[in-house]
Amino acid sequence: MVWTDMRIGVARLWHEANSFSVCETTLEQFQVREWCRGGAAVDLYRGTATEAGGALAWAERRGDVELVFSRCASAAPAGPVDQTVLDRITREIAEDPALEGVDGLYLSLHGACIGTIDPDPETTLVTALRARFPDLPIAASFDMHACIAEALADRLDAATVYRTYPHVDMVEAAIAALDMLAAIIEGKRKTRVLLRVIDKILPSFNMRTDCPGPMRDIETEAVAAASRDAGEASILAAYPFASFAYADVPQANAGVLVTCEDAARGAALADHVADYMHLNQTRFQPDLATADAVLAGRPWADGSRVAILEPSDNPLSGGIGDTPGLFAAALTAGLPDGSVFAFFCDPETVARAHEAGVGATLDLFLGGRLDARFGAPLRVHAEVLRLTDGRFRNEDAMERGMPVDLGRTALLRVARLRVIVTTGCQSPNDAGYFRLHGIDIDEVPVLLAKAKNHFRAAFGGRFDVIRSCETLGPAMADVSRLPFRNVPRERFNLKNQRDS
Repeated sequence: MVWTDMRIGVARLWHEANSFSVCETTLEQFQVREWCRGGAAVDLYRGTATEAGGALAWAERRGDVELVFSRCASAAPAGPVDQTVLDRITREIAEDPALEGVDGLYLSLHGACIGTIDPDPETTLVTALRARFPDLPIAASFDMHACIAEALADRLDAATVYRTYPHVDMVEAAIAALDMLAAIIEGKRKTRVLLRVIDKILPSFNMRTDCPGPMRDIETEAVAAASRDAGEASILAAYPFASFAYADVPQANAGVLVTCEDAARGAALADHVADYMHLNQTRFQPDLATADAVLAGRPWADGSRVAILEPSDNPLSGGIGDTPGLFAAALTAGLPDGSVFAFFCDPETVARAHEAGVGATLDLFLGGRLDARFGAPLRVHAEVLRLTDGRFRNEDAMERGMPVDLGRTALLRVARLRVIVTTGCQSPNDAGYFRLHGIDIDEVPVLLAKAKNHFRAAFGGRFDVIRSCETLGPAMADVSRLPFRNVPRERFNLKNQRDS
């Protein structure tokens, strides 16, 4: 029997909601991604590059901690979550008898979840836990694109945020949160989480941290300033976050979370990092060429292997896998044979392909079938090349080891393009996604993908050229074309200095 000095409850609510997606997130979408608790959660997450995987590795390394897994729920980004599902998740975690007697709680949160009724379900969840456990230390980790309300920060004792984009430090974010939580429990320390917002929302197009850029500079400054300002304080940490540009909720606002014991030191650090973010805000302004312009340049003409990304419909920004802009431009671009378009989410087309079988030819409409606001469907003649059950396991840096279920899929040939069509809407950000469809990604001359910066975690070194283009979609760079109601437009107006 292993003796444990500490019991920590673990729960997870991870979902990023795009307010402009027509695809509501249902219970089924959680169940096909992450919907587990107790021993099933341990089995799912052990050895994975996720926050829960990091928590298990942390506890196993210490040897004196027991983790008690409550409900863990995650769905791929999409539209707001069915409120009955969120109410169930909140109730299952907040009222979970298994959490009775734990010494602390670790919550793996995204920070940009939205319900069909509740605009801030993560604050609702933490508020319910705080009501049940008024004195229990609670730590949470967040995505870099969180929308964090003052009330949420106030109810936490420690907080971390991913520092990398692509997000390849989920494990590290969990471990840092648990290290602070354990220090609070063992040392009976009193900490608080301070929030500073900058009244701006930072677009994510220029936010990569795997190359020189504004977010890498901000993260470097936050770490250095926390180390410099710590003095005798044993806990002082600063984590910037950028907010989510497609969440139409009042708490959408970039800023910094500071965990501290000394409130004065913490406030000074929060102010310093927020000021530094203000000074760098204009560097985040996106400037994307249209799809027609990018393809007209024929970047593959010199023999380069090229990836062209369509971030306006990126599923990890809440895209719907349905907009036709890049596909329409590609059909007339004279792409080399063997090029691939990934992907359309179209369950009806997948069903037709499976019914027809490999080798069949079909007249289809692709794109614009779920939401015609971003372009009309395109009529094509397609040959069915391959059919799959849609299941594979991530093998690259992001969420390595996690199982993925796309639902049934089909690989079609449309003119010179191989086109992947799926039942579920998930980003093509892992080599396993393409291997499932019999595609060797290293042999693809031109890849057109509904993806964004996370694509580079797996493929940044595997293409000679990676370009992003602007098309109409629920996550387009030009947010002025989206019907915001709850976020002041001024938050998207990036300026050199603080507003006077």
